[in-house]
Amino acid sequence: MQQDYKTLTIYVLTLFVIVLLIVLKKQQDHLTELEDEVVIETEKSTVFPDTLKQESLDKAPDVTAQVPMRGVIGLIIDDFGYRNDHVSNGFLNLSGKLTYAIIPGHEYSQLFSKKAYDAGYEIIVHMPMENIGKTYGEEEYALMSYFQDDEIKDRINSAFDQLPESIGLNNHQGSRGTADSRVMTLLAGVIKEKKKFFIDSRTTSNSLAETTMRKYNVATNKRDIFLDNELDEEKINTQLLKLAELSEKKGIAIGIGHVKPQTLSVLKREIPVLQKKGFRFEFVSRLVY
Repeated sequence: MQQDYKTLTIYVLTLFVIVLLIVLKKQQDHLTELEDEVVIETEKSTVFPDTLKQESLDKAPDVTAQVPMRGVIGLIIDDFGYRNDHVSNGFLNLSGKLTYAIIPGHEYSQLFSKKAYDAGYEIIVHMPMENIGKTYGEEEYALMSYFQDDEIKDRINSAFDQLPESIGLNNHQGSRGTADSRVMTLLAGVIKEKKKFFIDSRTTSNSLAETTMRKYNVATNKRDIFLDNELDEEKINTQLLKLAELSEKKGIAIGIGHVKPQTLSVLKREIPVLQKKGFRFEFVSRLVY
């Protein structure tokens, strides 16, 4: 009996190590692919034909193209749909390949989705999910753990239908929803069927979202850092620098901010600075595996 237990333990540990190595290999391969793209883009942009006139040098590429890449940052901005003003519109003028998460069902959800898509940004559904405690707003779309299977699937489908520009999904709130195995399994099924991807916002340490998505072969990743839990520009800037440092250490890091004037101010000022230092802002669709 004891020998059987030891054998089972060794088998489980071996399987865990194999799965871990596969995941790490996929992430490293993806990072290498992104690095190769940067090298190719740099080589293309720094070669000038001899026939170019002097004035053509004014169109030379930004110096950031010649700086070695230090890290890849995926930046998601949550909670679009509530507002249509100078703040939300200000995010349409930020540099970098940024991903905007839009809550379905609000007055400006569809309008902003189209504006952001037309401006070249990536769109995902910011799907409302059940919280521990009170779940605020979005009653028409929120995924509640006590719903029947069909109701949950219908709500996910409705969210994607309302935001046709969206190519993925992350969770809005959801400390209870993402910890519910049945809800996450149903979500994985719909996302896989639609060939979308999922980002776990990690609103709880008990989240089963990422592991469930991987179980069903849904392209996924998770949030590393929240930028603006405290709406203070100095603290937001500190969080952004932590995100950059983490991307340099890991190769890839994903941060989440929100549609707030303080966040907009910091990003408008600091994204160009980080780009010049060799940090690349990439759509999160390129950072899932």
